[in-house]
Amino acid sequence: MDETGNKPGGQKRDEALVERLLRRVFDRVGAAVDRKLGREGDAQAAFTTSRLIERMERLIDERVRQDPQRGRIAPHLMRLKIEWGTHSEAPPETIKELENEVLAAAIDHINDARYRTLAPVEVETVVDIFTSGIAVDPTFGEFEDELKREDEERQRAEAGEPPVPHTAPGVFSPSKDVKVLARVTIQSETEEVPLAFRPGGRRLGVGRATDADLYLNHPSVSKIHAALLMNREGTLMVSDTGSTNGTFINGRRISYGEARQIEDGDVVGFGDAEVRFRKG
Repeated sequence: MDETGNKPGGQKRDEALVERLLRRVFDRVGAAVDRKLGREGDAQAAFTTSRLIERMERLIDERVRQDPQRGRIAPHLMRLKIEWGTHSEAPPETIKELENEVLAAAIDHINDARYRTLAPVEVETVVDIFTSGIAVDPTFGEFEDELKREDEERQRAEAGEPPVPHTAPGVFSPSKDVKVLARVTIQSETEEVPLAFRPGGRRLGVGRATDADLYLNHPSVSKIHAALLMNREGTLMVSDTGSTNGTFINGRRISYGEARQIEDGDVVGFGDAEVRFRKG
């Protein structure tokens, strides 16, 4: 650190990132992505890498765990989520430079706060159709399930409830899942399909492929048609993953790669198949 207590070059690095990294992305993506990222000509509202890093640091602090034996444990896996359109237009070297900047900032923040981690800090870039623009999601990576299980067991103990037996790592009480009933109508025939979502968990596939989580056996449905996701707040989202005949909410087609919220009472169309979702 210098005499003012600041990291040498830290501020300069953040300021340079805006033009050096993201400008190349914005130039290639054009005005449409600029609008998605809030760039309407207002410099105060423009997306910057320094703001991305600030949000990441805030999320790291929020997710720090107090362990009686290990001290304050911070997330070590920074998932760099990039919107499909943004990622496809960005040259690989730009993404790599951004990864390096996020990694350096995460390591600096964790060290400065004297946090500990369960594994070396790393960055994993994923193309995410449920992300608008660019975001960083700090996680505990491969330890996520184990830590959730510890939290669940502690909560049960505090409530005076007996522990739930686990036959394998990563197995949890069904109470963590949200049950959703999908009422599927295809050519006047209706059936109900139970689905299970975990808020902030994996996405479920919709399509004509027999291994799809929501299997829709109709020629108008693509094999890999759409994806369903429940976010951390418990909101059900749908996104088209490149279907031939489209995904619709109440008759209005959603764009490829666009994630839309499913409200109570909405009719979601996958080709000619209509589905209503209800939490059970």
